[in-house]
Amino acid sequence: MMQTPIAFLSKKLKRKQFIHDGDAHIQGDVLITHQLINGGDLLVDGDLEAEEVYCLGKLTVTGDIRVQSLYVGQALDCAGDVEVEFLLKTACKAEWMARLLELDQGKAAQKSANYIDRLVHPAILKRDAHQENLGGYGDVQVLGYLSCDVLDCHGNLQLDDVLDVGEVQYVGGHLSAIAINADGDVNVKGEIFSETDIAVTGGLYAGDVICQGNLSVGSVHSHGDISAWGSIRATGQITSLNGEIHSGRWIATKATIYAAKYIKAGEAIVAEKGLNCGADYGILAATTIKRSLWETRGFVSAPSKPRFLLSGQFVEGKKLKHVDSLEKKRDWELDWEVPRRLQREMVG
Repeated sequence: MMQTPIAFLSKKLKRKQFIHDGDAHIQGDVLITHQLINGGDLLVDGDLEAEEVYCLGKLTVTGDIRVQSLYVGQALDCAGDVEVEFLLKTACKAEWMARLLELDQGKAAQKSANYIDRLVHPAILKRDAHQENLGGYGDVQVLGYLSCDVLDCHGNLQLDDVLDVGEVQYVGGHLSAIAINADGDVNVKGEIFSETDIAVTGGLYAGDVICQGNLSVGSVHSHGDISAWGSIRATGQITSLNGEIHSGRWIATKATIYAAKYIKAGEAIVAEKGLNCGADYGILAATTIKRSLWETRGFVSAPSKPRFLLSGQFVEGKKLKHVDSLEKKRDWELDWEVPRRLQREMVG
């Protein structure tokens, strides 16, 4: 029976490049000026700094991670902060990682001497052949914050601080963080949860959306519920295919709002291009506002009066003000525009 190689053990690691075909345990900081390539699990009892990291097994770091690119075959656990300049990707297959290294080195794959043969011990490949059936495959767990340009996580993503990314290509499970900021699209297969605000410049696609602050998006599409304790603001569509849309304050978009069930807002609802809910449900605005304030703060505005309006006053012609930056979106008040035609009528 093939024996798994003895793990590489070192007090600290400071090199230009580190290549090992099995497990490794570094009992201090790791500083690699170029590539760190590890064919098994890697445990670092300290900080990890490198240009590129390829870890075929599980990567565990008790300090901070600061790298340009990070590729992990299984799960990532970090007790500090994670800063990745470019791509962070989990659930990387050995063949995919080997091919990436071959392309990086400008060498074509050769059956006699490819990167799998050179960098991964056969016993490690055999041990990890069915790793995808075990718990935690592709997960990312960080006790600090996580920042990167592109994120591709095929498991759950759990942060105890802020997620700050350029784009979330994919999260295969649930996403949880203190706050979520993204300059591009965010794609989450399961539930996305934030303890404060969610600010996404592009589209947000998720199984469910739960935001305990304000939700600001280019557009948002959910298979289930969309819920925010504060306000929901979008320039594109707000869509819940099978659930309801619920906001503690107001809901507004320059496009359409649709929910298969109820649409509920503590204050106003504005949908410049259309507003609709399930046929056996309804639209409830002003659920936290006195009836005397419905016209000014608890209104519903759309191209035509919704069929299933249950509370709130229909007011024609409300528009959502343009906001130039995400910083401004975080400081929301009732920022509705009144069309010039109505302004003239009000003055005259």
